[in-house]
Amino acid sequence: MTVIGEYRARLCAEAPMPDHLIETNLLDASWVQACKVTGRNMARSPQLAKIVTNRGSQVCGQLKTKLRPLVEAIFGFHSSQSKTAIKKNRSLAEGLKEGTNFAFKHMSADDDGRRGFLKAPLIQKIINTMWFANKHDDGVRFHNHFKPFPYPALALVLTAIECCIDEWMTGTRTDIPFSIQEYRGVYESHLKCLQAFEEATRTYAVLPAICMRLYEAGCIHSGAAPLSAPTEVTVSARVIATAIKEHEEGSTTEDESD
Repeated sequence: MTVIGEYRARLCAEAPMPDHLIETNLLDASWVQACKVTGRNMARSPQLAKIVTNRGSQVCGQLKTKLRPLVEAIFGFHSSQSKTAIKKNRSLAEGLKEGTNFAFKHMSADDDGRRGFLKAPLIQKIINTMWFANKHDDGVRFHNHFKPFPYPALALVLTAIECCIDEWMTGTRTDIPFSIQEYRGVYESHLKCLQAFEEATRTYAVLPAICMRLYEAGCIHSGAAPLSAPTEVTVSARVIATAIKEHEEGSTTEDESD
């Protein structure tokens, strides 16, 4: 259903952890857009509206479900009851969270050694999996919301990664719900960090460039053709002159040897 896809895309792009008022505003805007796209004035009942918002509220759970095995495999957590493994898991989790280490391509115990902020392979991998799995996925279908990859959605990804790491903080993985109630504060912190980073690097447009690369890499992963401006079709003056001459000479497009 168009309105569900539009709502989910708008939710991720603008406010993935909304309060009730924002949720209602997102639904209103999505409904208007869906009616415009379909050319139909769709009746909006409370029941139908609930179905749409419920599908939106599933985004966090779906993101975490896809992310959890990636976090475990990429960072090297191991499920074990041995004291050594538990201690290693706990130390790893603490190190990943220190200075948001998990968001860097090259991690370090201090700021001087960290390189590649927001370029950790895990970030692109989960974006590909969640929004660019194929050419019909939301990141491609709703490119007006995802090009470049939106800051709120990126903040949600960082928050979800942190949630998955939090599950290992005791050394043994313990399920932690990735809910708005539990993680809205963390999400808002990540979003503010991104906004501050954008402001600090505004002269060089660093964050917009990173987000455009995330979107473009996602499109390549999906197999979708890149969006580009329509090619302008032109006829040269020489072609025009030749066509006029052929017309005056009585030439046709048929093979005159027939």
